Amino acid sequence: MSQLPDFPPVIPPDEEFRRRATAWRSDIPTEFGMPNRSLGRLEQLGAWLAACQSTVPPRPLTDVQLVVVGGTHGVARTHPEISALPETFSQDVLAAISQGRSPLLSAATAEGIRVSVRDADSSHPSGSIDYEDAMTSAELFEYMSRGIEIADDLADQGTQLVLLGDAGRGVTTVAAAIIGSICSIEPVKVVGRGSGISDEAWKTKTAVIRDAMYRVRDDKADASRILRRIGSPDFATLAGLLAQCSVRRTPVLFDGVGTTAAALCAQMMVPGAADWWIAASAGDEPAHVPALKALRKEPLLTSGIGTGQGLGAILAFPLLRHAVDALNFESHDTPMTSELD
Repeated sequence: MSQLPDFPPVIPPDEEFRRRATAWRSDIPTEFGMPNRSLGRLEQLGAWLAACQSTVPPRPLTDVQLVVVGGTHGVARTHPEISALPETFSQDVLAAISQGRSPLLSAATAEGIRVSVRDADSSHPSGSIDYEDAMTSAELFEYMSRGIEIADDLADQGTQLVLLGDAGRGVTTVAAAIIGSICSIEPVKVVGRGSGISDEAWKTKTAVIRDAMYRVRDDKADASRILRRIGSPDFATLAGLLAQCSVRRTPVLFDGVGTTAAALCAQMMVPGAADWWIAASAGDEPAHVPALKALRKEPLLTSGIGTGQGLGAILAFPLLRHAVDALNFESHDTPMTSELD
């Protein structure tokens, strides 16, 4: 077993406040046009946030931050044909976000979401997972610890909700290998087109994932070994961040097949961590939906967004905000007026 940082037991969201939120919602008079249970998923989300905050109604989400974790993967350098993206893609994306040139910033700004990036180590790609380990045990510990530090900083700043996204050339290959291994799915059923690769490149990508999965065929019950052997620094950072957010009682809205693969590992290493997470979207990668099912997560969006970088989380965030608004509806005591009257 690989050496891991120490994680305290995760305290789950407060079920008493989840029940109180449900009761609070049912007390809103039907004459205001929102009968009980009529808001569907929004009611569940509002109750979840109330449980996370231990307050009813939940506080409005005014301090929200998107963290994009990027990295470079050795397998994409060894087999450049498995990605149609340029070799410098990871660095380019993180630089564009940092310098305010990324298109996703306009969407984030419109929702009042702060954005930050973390380079897991794009200048030193991991090992090529089809024939060598991605990291040493010491490196796994280091990168997971970096994720823990990020989560602690966010919690200490009073961040109410963390949005989480991935970025990097080769992300879908690494994610497919991890998900296929943990979920026992054959390679051909988890490999996708990623950045839009050709048929020949798809065959190479399938072979790479097959070889990576074969290397960890006896390790599928040990997420730390899978992460160390066929993961990467950015996946380890994401796993540490996700787990520590749960320890610090900071809810997370996560997006991207890479982040989802890291979430699978984090939940296996830190049981109960997933109670603090919501899945933003299900992209078009074949591995994504099985991984979400393994996490027992129903995505808020099913629009096939495969951009990564947390874009799906930005687009899904308004649903959480409206879920809070529904529970902060002041109809319990104060009648509302309409311009139509």
